[in-house]
Amino acid sequence: MDGERLVARAVEAVCVALERLHRLLARVLGGGIAGFWRAQGRLRMPVKMSLAFLLLAALMAWCAWFIPTGYVAWAHWQEDLLRLLDRAGGLHAASRVRVLSIAASALCLVSAGAAWVRRKWVLWLMKAAWAMLAIAWANAFAWGLTAPAALNAADFRMFDSASRNSLWTADFMYSALFLLLPGLVLLWLVLADTRRWYERYPWLGVQPGDKLVETLRTGGADPRFRTSGYWASGMFVFVLVLPFLIRGCGWEEPYGLVQGSGEPEIEVTMIKRIKQPKKQKKLVVNAWSPYIFDRMKIDDTDVMKNLLQETMDTYSAQTPKTGGKLGKGGGKTGGWPKGMEGAVVRFIRLKYNGGDWDQDMGKGADYNLLVHFNQITGFPIARDTEAIEISRLKRFPKDRAPPFVFLTGRGNINVSDGDVKTLRWYLEDEGGMLFIDNGGGHFDRSVRALLSRVLPGKSVVDIANDDPIYRAPYVFPNGAPPFWHHAGNRALGVKIDGRWAVFYHPGDVNDAWKDGHSGAAKEIADQAYKLGVNVMYYSFNAYYARHYEQEGK
Repeated sequence: MDGERLVARAVEAVCVALERLHRLLARVLGGGIAGFWRAQGRLRMPVKMSLAFLLLAALMAWCAWFIPTGYVAWAHWQEDLLRLLDRAGGLHAASRVRVLSIAASALCLVSAGAAWVRRKWVLWLMKAAWAMLAIAWANAFAWGLTAPAALNAADFRMFDSASRNSLWTADFMYSALFLLLPGLVLLWLVLADTRRWYERYPWLGVQPGDKLVETLRTGGADPRFRTSGYWASGMFVFVLVLPFLIRGCGWEEPYGLVQGSGEPEIEVTMIKRIKQPKKQKKLVVNAWSPYIFDRMKIDDTDVMKNLLQETMDTYSAQTPKTGGKLGKGGGKTGGWPKGMEGAVVRFIRLKYNGGDWDQDMGKGADYNLLVHFNQITGFPIARDTEAIEISRLKRFPKDRAPPFVFLTGRGNINVSDGDVKTLRWYLEDEGGMLFIDNGGGHFDRSVRALLSRVLPGKSVVDIANDDPIYRAPYVFPNGAPPFWHHAGNRALGVKIDGRWAVFYHPGDVNDAWKDGHSGAAKEIADQAYKLGVNVMYYSFNAYYARHYEQEGK
C-alpha cells in the first residue's frame, strides 16, 4: 500500500508540474501573440501594408536566387549531379521557378508603393501580388520534391534514396516556415479594417478574417478542445521542425568509433628477389691477338642495370584476411571496446574560403573510399560524405570528435585566426588528424602556409617507410605511392606527442578514388584505396589511445 501511495503521489506531482508548465507557456505564448496583435493594430494601414509587401518582395527575391543557385550550394550537388538534373529537365523547371519568383517580387514591390493610395484597386493589386507569390511558392515547393526524385531515378548509386528523403523532409519543413509571413499578410487582406480603409466602406460588417481571429483568440465553441488541439499540433511541429532549425547552428552529431573488439590481421609481406639469367662465360684474350674467341653481345651492356635490380628487394603482399576484425582489445567482433553503440564510419571534409574545397567531393570519390573501408573491415559506414566549417569542430561532444578530417583543393586556403585556433585545438588538444591531399595547382604552397600558422615551430617531415601508418591493415614497404606527385613523391607529416597529427599526401590520392580513377590503372586505384584505409585506421587507433586508453578513462 505504501508503494501504491508513493506512485500515486509521484503521478500527482508530475501532473501538477505539467499543469503549471502549461499555464506558464500559455501566458508567455498567448501574451506574446496578443501583444503583437495589439502592436500591429496601432500601425496606420498604409504603413503596415507597405512594410508587409516590402518584406514579401525581399522574400521572393531571395527565392529567385536560392533556386537553383543557393539550393545547389546548400545541398552540395557537384557537376555530375547537375548534368543528371539538366538531362531530367530539372534546371529548366528551376528557371521557371526563378521567373515566377521575380514576377512575384516585382508585384509585391509595386504593391508596397501603392499601399499609400486609398483606392479599391490597390486592394485588388495586393491580392494579385499575393496570388502570384502563392503560385511561385507552389512551383518552388514542387521543384524541391521533383529535383531530388529525378536525381535518384537517374542514378540511385550517385544519389541514393536516403539523400532524396532528407531533402524531401527539409522541403516540407522550410516551405512551411516560408509561409508564416505570407499567411499573416493574407490574414490582414481579409480583415474588415483593411477593406474599410481601401474600399471606403465604413459600414462594412464582420469579414471572414475577423471570424478567424476571434476563433483563434477565444477557442470557438469548445475552447478546451481547441486549446488541446493547438498544443498537440504545436508539439508535433516542434518535434519535426526543431532538428532542422538547429541544423547548422547547434551541436554536431557525435562521431563514435565502432563498438566491439578486435586485433588487426595485417597482410603478410614476403620478400622475393628477381632471378637473373645465368651469365654466359667468356674467354678474354689479348686484344691485339688475331684470334677472337667470343663476340660481345649488346645485352651485356645491361649487366649493371640487372645487378641493381638483383640487389633491390621486390615486395609482394598477400591479401589481408581482416574480416571486420580491425580494432583494439582482442576478440573476433572488430571495433573498439569503448566505442559508441550504433556508430558508423564517417568521412568529413573541411570547408574554407578562397579555393575549391569540394574538389571531387561526394558519391563519385570520397564515398568510394568509405565503401572500400566497409568491404575491408566490415564496419558500418555513413550514407553520405559530409562537409563542415572549421569552426564547427568544437561543437562535437567531448571525446566524440572525428578522429580525422579531410582537406583538399587546388588553390588558396583562406581561414580566419579563429579557425586557425580551432584547428590547433583539434590537432593538439583533441588528438585529431588532418588528412591533407594535394589536388594540384599551387595548393602545396597554401598547405605549408596554413600549417605554419596552425602549428608554428612544428616541422613538416618525411614519413619513413617503416612507420606504423604504412603497416596496418595494408603494408607499404616503400611508403606512400606517389600517384600524380603534384608537389613531390613522398608523403609528409607533422607529429604531436609521438603520433601523426597531419598526414599530407602531395600526389592527389583523391583523384584515384574517383569513378574512373582519372584514367589510372586499377592497380593504382587499389593502392589509393588501401592508403586511405591505412590513414583512417591509424587515426582511429590514435584517437582511441588518447581518449580511452589513458588511466582512469
